Amino acid sequence: MKRILFVEDDPSIALALTYSLEEEGYEVVHTSSVEEALSALEQPFDLVLLDLGLGDRSGYEVCRALSGGDIPIVILSAIDDEANIVMGLELGAVDYVTKPFRLQELLSRIRGILRRREKKEEGPVYKLGNIQLDVSKARVMVDHQEIYLSALEYRLLLLLMQHPGQVLSREQMMEQLWEVDGQFISDNTLSVYIKRVREKVGDEGGSLIRTVRGLGYSAGE
Repeated sequence: MKRILFVEDDPSIALALTYSLEEEGYEVVHTSSVEEALSALEQPFDLVLLDLGLGDRSGYEVCRALSGGDIPIVILSAIDDEANIVMGLELGAVDYVTKPFRLQELLSRIRGILRRREKKEEGPVYKLGNIQLDVSKARVMVDHQEIYLSALEYRLLLLLMQHPGQVLSREQMMEQLWEVDGQFISDNTLSVYIKRVREKVGDEGGSLIRTVRGLGYSAGE
């Protein structure tokens, strides 16, 4: 049984969503504060469902505590501006869902994230020039030296390496990378992340992660 840590201080939302998750077959541990959540995380979980607007401290503290780990975080928030969405994704969240949300859509996203996590645990190793990405370890090596990528930078590189030689449109990539309402993500945001990844893997010239003008991006020499 998959275990979900649900951090939410609104009693009505907590009660209703906990019930729905348990009906889906998940074991749910509910906490209502950052302090309680950090204490609960001494136990293993398969996913964290995190409200940002908590009474004691910011939910971002939970994201920071899990930074570098492999527990997927889904953020729930009434704040829907791009800056907060990008911050949450930068801190390691795999999805950002704005309130009010549609229950069945949220449950579908959670199922998809947990399925991808299972596949990741038995994942392959991708290679692109001097770059090697080990999915099972979530590790990226360049010339046999490990480099650090944020969660979103890692997912961007993985997406490209999973489709060698294939041109991915900007729209396709944004849909895959940001499982949120597209109106809150500007087209320029993708360009910024492409630039960051190129710099970190030593591909500033774009010979490995190529720009295909008017279409999108492609991985391959």
